[in-house]
Parts: sequence; C-alpha cells; structure tokens
Amino acid sequence: MVRTALDVRAFEEVPAWVARRLRPHVDRAADELLGELRRGDPQIGEEEAGRARAGVAAGIRHFCDLVEDPGAGWERVSAFYLRVGRHLARDGRDPVETHQALRRSASVAWRTLGAVPGGLDLDHAALSLVVDAQFCYMEAVAGVIAAGYAAELAECAERQVAPAVQRHRTRLLHLLLAEPRADPRRLATLAAQARWPLPATVAAAVARRRRAGAVPPELPGDLLADFGAPEPCLLIPDPDRRRARLPAAPARDWAIAVGPAVPAARAADSLRWAHETLALAGRGVIPDGGLIRSAEHVPALVIARAGELIDDAAATRLAPLQDVPPARRERLTETLLALLEHNFNAADASRRLRVHPQTVRYRLRHLQDLFGDELRDPRRCLEMELILHARMANRSAGD
Repeated sequence: MVRTALDVRAFEEVPAWVARRLRPHVDRAADELLGELRRGDPQIGEEEAGRARAGVAAGIRHFCDLVEDPGAGWERVSAFYLRVGRHLARDGRDPVETHQALRRSASVAWRTLGAVPGGLDLDHAALSLVVDAQFCYMEAVAGVIAAGYAAELAECAERQVAPAVQRHRTRLLHLLLAEPRADPRRLATLAAQARWPLPATVAAAVARRRRAGAVPPELPGDLLADFGAPEPCLLIPDPDRRRARLPAAPARDWAIAVGPAVPAARAADSLRWAHETLALAGRGVIPDGGLIRSAEHVPALVIARAGELIDDAAATRLAPLQDVPPARRERLTETLLALLEHNFNAADASRRLRVHPQTVRYRLRHLQDLFGDELRDPRRCLEMELILHARMANRSAGD
C-alpha cells in the first residue's frame, strides 16, 4: 500500500462527540451538494452527479472515522483514496477534479455543522482543532490520490513497453549463450535495453518437454528464458546466491538441467554441461526428474566424457575378475564398488548392499586374493571406482 503521512495529533484533540453528532447528517450534506451542482449546471449528468454525491458522503464519513479512531482510521482512508487515484488514471480524468470535490466536501461539512439542531457548542479552541484536522485530512488525501494516480500511470507505461523488453531479453539470452563469444559492448547495450543488469556469474539451463503441450513453468522474473525455442533454455543470474529460491521444474511436464555457475562471459560453457547432463538423464544414467544440477553429477559427467578411455582401462584394471564365473563376478563387482565407496568399511558396505557384514568380509577376502596389493594403492582404487561407476551407469542405461 502507498503510505502518505497524516498528522493525527489534531484528530486526537478533537472531541469524539463531534463525529457522533455529525455522522447522522452525512446524507443531508451530500444531498445539499447535489442540489448546488444541479442549480449551477442543469445539464449535469446522472453519473457525474452521483459520483460527486458519493465522494462528499465518503469524505465526511472518513473524517468522522479519523476523529473517532485517529490511530487506525487512516489505513482505511488511504486505501480508499489510493483506489480513487488509480481509477482516475484509468478513466483518463484529472486528479484536480477530486481535489475540487474535497474542497466542496469541506465547505458543505461546515455548513452542515452549523445547521445541526442545537449546534455543536464548539468553543474557539475546539473549532481551531477541527479546522486543523480538516486541512491535515485534505492534504494527506490529496497526496494518496496523487500517489495512486502516478502508480497506475507507471504500471500502464510498463505494460506497454513489456513486449519490447521481453524481445530484448530473448535476444540477450541467445547472445550470451552463443559461440564464439559476443562483443562485450554489444552485450552491454542489449542488457540495458532488456533492463537486465549483467551479473558476475550465471548458470545456463536446458529444458525438455515430457509431454506435448506442456505449459512452461513459472519462473522468477529476473531469469532469462525462451521456452518457445526448439531447445528451450534459461539463464540464471548469480546462481549461488539464489540457489535456495530457484523453483524446481514441474517433474510431470518438464525436465530441466542446470549447468555449473560460471562467469557471464562463459555462459556457453555452462550450457554445454547442461546439455550433457540432460542427455545423461534421458539415458537413465542419472535421475530424470524435476531440476537436475550438473554439479551434483560430476562423476557421471566425467565418465561420460571419457567413455572410450574407461573401456580401455577396464580391460586392465578389472582383468582379475574375467576368470570368475559370471554370477559370482557380478556379486564381487558390486561388493568391490561398495567397499571402494565406503573406504573398505565392511559394515557400511553391507548396509549399502543389504547383506550381512560377514558376507561382505568373505567377499573382501576373495577380492584381496584376486587383486593383491592393488587394493592398497589409493590411485588404483580411485581408477577402479571410476571404472565401476561407469560400468554400473552403462548397465542401468542399457536396462
């Protein structure tokens, strides 16, 4: 809500019975103003006359609200006149007419006060307080109307330029993701036109529809996105800072893979990793659901890049298993990977494999017989772990 200060001290000093005595005569004051308008302009339309009468009645009632409750009354009053300012802008009317209506309301209110049977019995000091309160009220109301009027005009202007800004943002997105890298001066110019300050770091993302006609997910306004492209893509500014606020893509309709955070000039590098991550997810090598972050699947991505090298290394590093019967080889292979992942802790590996720890220890002794000192070499163990991960991933993809 737009807030404009109101000095409530004058209202706090006005006796509350003034409002109670004035409130029953609000309609009479509004009818008196309507009569004045018709005498001054017989051609006045019913709509305009009704609007003027309603404005006077609302103004006097709001004044009474503030006298009775200076602390809380202003919230209701300012909300009302904020809407008035917005409606004036939408209808193309000048706020001056509302200011004139406020002055007419004040004049009619004073005449009504004087005509109240028995009078209000205000002494000079009390009368001065009422006058002060009325001027404070009119000034604050005029400020709220002006604020509402300006806010509506600004939003209308924003709606008119929004399509052009969106076009600039789409162009900026593809320019940042393009190879070779775009001229920094051209990027800066387009970023200014797109109203998108170039961030220090970005993360690129690619999306894949799970079903035809999937509606693009709702995303924060500061993301660059083009879901209408043949390969829908996004660009996330300052991804490390906003990680917790990035919404997960609807798993039912979209899979979205996010590349690593990189300097803005290297957005295309992040895009390549996002493409590879989404491809692995499509093959079933990594989970294919919701938001998929490449940084959480580094081993799978590295292995995918080194597929041929992994196959050649496997022939040497896993050679001791080749002479083992297939069924037993399968069990030993799974156990070896679990042991490598858990630093040869049989208890942890048994929970991973869901077998008894003694079974793991028995298989470990067999593996030690097959591989010998290689199981005590950290470098060899790392190589075997990568190879076994690749084998498991390829087997899952094949299944």
